[in-house]
Amino acid sequence: PMDDPTPRIDPAQARPIPDRIAAFLRVVRALLFYGQHLDAAIPGQIAHPRFPTLAAGFGTHDLRRILAHVQRGILRAAMLQRYLLARAAQGREIEPTGQSEPADLAAIEALDMKLRPLRPLGTETKRRTIAQEDADDFAMPTLRELELQVRRRSVGRTIAEICLDLGVNPSTCEGAFWYEVSMALWHFGGNAGQIATAQQQRRHAFQRERDARPDTWTWQLWDRPKDAIREMLGYLLGEPPPTRCGAALAA
Repeated sequence: PMDDPTPRIDPAQARPIPDRIAAFLRVVRALLFYGQHLDAAIPGQIAHPRFPTLAAGFGTHDLRRILAHVQRGILRAAMLQRYLLARAAQGREIEPTGQSEPADLAAIEALDMKLRPLRPLGTETKRRTIAQEDADDFAMPTLRELELQVRRRSVGRTIAEICLDLGVNPSTCEGAFWYEVSMALWHFGGNAGQIATAQQQRRHAFQRERDARPDTWTWQLWDRPKDAIREMLGYLLGEPPPTRCGAALAA
């Protein structure tokens, strides 16, 4: 769908990459190749006895749904990489945004605003968050829609969406890499709480599927998940990837 997401930059006009963008590019590049590795590896691992350890991060054992999420994550990561490179070419750094804090009551009163009355219960317009998407909500945006999303949203939110699409969680990452992702969420407009909520929802959804098929797997939540991920994929995010994937990263 996207052969080369990297914009062509004249070397004579190239600028030094701002520090924060360089850090984001390392994370996004790792996520992009992890997604490509997942896309190639998952179909051959569905019969693996420890496949549920990986599938639980997607909230389902359904291969078609998993691969749809992976494909969307790949496209998001490719679009974010293109956006970051375009900003780097212009020398435009990304500034931290931090987390939103609850409004102070005294500050609200000082605004001297006339607030609209609350709507009756049951008539509220619901705003869907990245933690609320389920199987029935899945949609594949067009490339134009993805581009607009990446340009308009914070980098932290886009990274959070990529992580959810690729089933990325602490069990799929080497510790330092997950810390780097967490810091990107915390300081650049992501919502770590939504990520945690989404991961919990997916574990519960997967457990419901497992309960309906009790003879399918012997997997338990307390199994050693990082060992299982390494066994199936060959590495954890943040570790040197397997040879074939490593060659792609070096290219």
